Amino acid sequence: MAKTVAVVDYGSGNLRSVSQAVMHVARGSGFEVLVTSRPDEVYA
Repeated sequence: MAKTVAVVDYGSGNLRSVSQAVMHVARGSGFEVLVTSRPDEVYA
């Protein structure tokens, strides 16, 4: 089961740059990167 890192979109700033940076760091580590604005996805 993969671990998940959530990037929370709360409507401010450059989300694309942040998510690309997190994906770059997580590459090959077994982590899944999720970009979401939904609290239920973060707590799942």
